[in-house]
Amino acid sequence: MPPTLFAVATPIGNLSDITYRAVETLKACDLIACEDTRRTEKLLSHLGLHRPMMRYDEHTHEASSRRIIENLRAGKSVALVTDAGTPAISDPGARLVADVVAAGIPVVPIPGPSSVAAALSASGFSGDGFVFLGFLSRRPGRARRLLQEAVGLGKTVVFFESPFRAAKSLEMIAAVAPGSRVVVGRELTKIHEEFLRGDPLAALALLKTRPEKGEVVILVSPDERKSREAEEPEPTF
Repeated sequence: MPPTLFAVATPIGNLSDITYRAVETLKACDLIACEDTRRTEKLLSHLGLHRPMMRYDEHTHEASSRRIIENLRAGKSVALVTDAGTPAISDPGARLVADVVAAGIPVVPIPGPSSVAAALSASGFSGDGFVFLGFLSRRPGRARRLLQEAVGLGKTVVFFESPFRAAKSLEMIAAVAPGSRVVVGRELTKIHEEFLRGDPLAALALLKTRPEKGEVVILVSPDERKSREAEEPEPTF
């Protein structure tokens, strides 16, 4: 392989979701940069592969980015993987990709699993245009403002959430967009995958009956109340 950084999408839960091209790329690369070498080792073991790995995450960016670029300039190929899904999507890998592009080295995407696309495809909401927020800010005021602005665009809103913060986010949605519909995707592609649907408070009630585990994807439809208000003609006197 020529010196290239390959952004390789890996399964978000079900290991069978990896693509043939991803397997061939991982097999051929000289080095794999990954968030957690233990998690990536499990995937490689499942695939019957043994490749050199190095840790790359937000805490190791400066040193790891330099080392990766040195390897690329030495003629080696590097695969960038995240713990699950597509690298650089709400992920520290975006900084590495930017550094490699700035160094004039090719970056090639190896597409595959994405929890954003998976959740949206099963939501029943419009995918013609949507707003992706990544993970909401941990500062309640900032998170609320961002969510309110996104919902105000009249598009489907998608964001990631920790299972421990999902209930708070649904309460926030109920406050800023009470007339919206919500879908909460849990354990996507895994054995206990499920989608909780309803208005924000109904989805919250369902979520509270579930264990706090696994990453969560939350989707919010445009607020139906505001849409109806916008369509209603102003009274004339």
